[in-house]
Amino acid sequence: MSDTPSFQFEDLIDRMLLIVTLNSTLIHFLLSSQVEGIIDPDRVDSLNQGLLRTRKWMEEATTMKGVPPSTQNILSLIVKRLSQIESLLPKLSDKAKQMEKSPTTEILSFLDGTQSEDTTKAGHTLGETADGEPELVPLVGEEKVKTVEAYRKVEVEDDQFGLIGQTQRLVQQYSSRCHILLPTFWLEVLREIHRYKSESPYFGDVIELPARILVKVTKSLLTEAPGARLLQDLMKKRTQENYLNNSEQERIERAVGKYFQGLEGILKEKDVNVGEKILEAQTAFDGFGWGGPDLEKRIIKRINQQCEEALQSAESASDKARQVIYAEITKLLCKLQHAILAEPRSSEILSQMKP
Repeated sequence: MSDTPSFQFEDLIDRMLLIVTLNSTLIHFLLSSQVEGIIDPDRVDSLNQGLLRTRKWMEEATTMKGVPPSTQNILSLIVKRLSQIESLLPKLSDKAKQMEKSPTTEILSFLDGTQSEDTTKAGHTLGETADGEPELVPLVGEEKVKTVEAYRKVEVEDDQFGLIGQTQRLVQQYSSRCHILLPTFWLEVLREIHRYKSESPYFGDVIELPARILVKVTKSLLTEAPGARLLQDLMKKRTQENYLNNSEQERIERAVGKYFQGLEGILKEKDVNVGEKILEAQTAFDGFGWGGPDLEKRIIKRINQQCEEALQSAESASDKARQVIYAEITKLLCKLQHAILAEPRSSEILSQMKP
């Protein structure tokens, strides 16, 4: 007997619904990127992973036993179009990553001459401030006014609230019976956030508010259903993975860097358009990455709930600073979810988790 599955019209309906969902996701990505004027490379990469899985699933349908020739031709055309898009997305991601450089990379680019001579690391022309305003040249004998530094990154994290140590001990405690790559991912995000410093009076909230959410996400993965059981079952399928690779770490660094970049106005105690920030957060939440049909959605739903709660806090917080912080937290969590979907190891884990 042949191992090739027989074609059922129910299969065709499922695949067509998936294609419609993928199309709407791509359209939302294109429109939101156009509105925001930026392209998120992590979102591009997560889309590409979903596209890859969808294309393979559609390909399977073309080889099923009993597929009508006309249906097979249409499915083959869809597969071809998906392959064409699939080949373009990595190029788009590479360009987006070049635009979304970390400050350190941009400084090095400037020093080695790879960046335009009249452009600073913040993307502004020399002689301009970060706001695009002309830099005032001091009069002779007058001391130059120092620019207020919104934040800076340091080498060693400052565990000022004790949350890193607490979370690290929890991960280590469960490492003997749970697969810990996903918890380690969130722990590393927590570490990265604590590698920033600022003299702003709002800086405590900038660190503590997202940090407590990250601790909650990590703890729920290890101690609550369904995460705890799924991570235990995963140990039977995969060897333990305790560390992130360079690509995974880089995505975290870029995501956290964007978080602080979005908070620059608040940290400098400038007037910030709260409504615009909330709209950006809503757009990010609307484009939340659920991944393909083969991924464990209950784990992803937990992250989605945290994003939704952060967005609600942005809309209802009592002061403008916290509204902006929660808006940026929403964007950060959404970006990190795209990063998880974009990385082969973490997306494979979500696939293996699905019963």
